[in-house]
Amino acid sequence: MTATHTAPLGFPENLFALMRRIGNLFAKGVLAAAIIFMAGLIAVATAAAGLALAAFALILRLSGSNSGVQNPQYEERAENGTVTLEAKKTPRGWTVE
Repeated sequence: MTATHTAPLGFPENLFALMRRIGNLFAKGVLAAAIIFMAGLIAVATAAAGLALAAFALILRLSGSNSGVQNPQYEERAENGTVTLEAKKTPRGWTVE
């Protein structure tokens, strides 16, 4: 008679197959961790760039573009005594003076 019984997981007969399975599982785990890490890194970089852009826009908005030159203020009166208003286009829309 011959014995045909094998040990659980094929140990020790298939030691190299077991090591290969463990290596493949470890490689998949490392790859998954690297993908998750890179996705997080890209998300943080995108958020930082967005905050920097918003801060720059806020600085531009608050600094204004006034060079100290004011437009002359005057009124024009029509023949019947009514006031003619001047309108100018601004970044926020039309302004009537």
